[in-house]
Amino acid sequence: MKEIKNITILGTGNIANGFLHLFLKNQFKIDCIFGNSSKNIEKSVLENTFFTNNISEITSTSDLYIFALSDDAYQEVFKKISKNNHLTIHTSGSLDSKSLGIISDRWGCIYPLQSIKKDTKVSWEKVPFFIEAANEKDEKLLSIFCASNNMNFSILNSSKRKKLHLAAVASNNFTYHLLSMVKEYCIKNEVNFKDLRTLLEKTIETVLSKEPYMDQTGPANRGDNTLIEKQIKELKEFKNLQEIYKIFSKQIIKQHHHEL
Repeated sequence: MKEIKNITILGTGNIANGFLHLFLKNQFKIDCIFGNSSKNIEKSVLENTFFTNNISEITSTSDLYIFALSDDAYQEVFKKISKNNHLTIHTSGSLDSKSLGIISDRWGCIYPLQSIKKDTKVSWEKVPFFIEAANEKDEKLLSIFCASNNMNFSILNSSKRKKLHLAAVASNNFTYHLLSMVKEYCIKNEVNFKDLRTLLEKTIETVLSKEPYMDQTGPANRGDNTLIEKQIKELKEFKNLQEIYKIFSKQIIKQHHHEL
């Protein structure tokens, strides 16, 4: 079985950049990078790697082709590529891997369950990866490749991965937005947001270790409607946080069988 040694990456965003540095660090060769512009790629990488914005110029001899694109861009790029027999994977949490079948029967996925920013260092060995392949041979190839990059990986099909991605959006993106509103509230009211650290850490620890809803606390859990109405009024200058407060309080009351 031929191992993966040479890679072409299609994309220049956060995941593409993260993968570039990871693979180069682990002595893999990057044959080609495709994207609209090379401005996001470090000069040291471009010195030893062919970059093109012309899809017809992509090398045809790589062992692995990685599409690291925004979800909206996948189908548009697929239309421009002739069908071939290259091992071709994507990095999306929400894309059905079989959609790559229009360009190759050897489709697959390596999905990192992590928010990745270009200028933020990633401890890749701590990131859970989820892989998928069209056949057992390529699944083995991807497994060996992931192990060579010290990835903590599991095998997961598209249906389960899309559900996991939705859970990630809700738990990560929504939580960040909520906490950003709370931080803004604290700043404007001159209280220290960092004083919430111990409470937040305990909340995460509890929800990871116990059954859902078992350790809910607060006025909505107690059915303390007087305090709820008072705090809603106190948030009159923070409309977005007030709206979330109302929605969450209503759901918690309903979950724990209190009268509205």
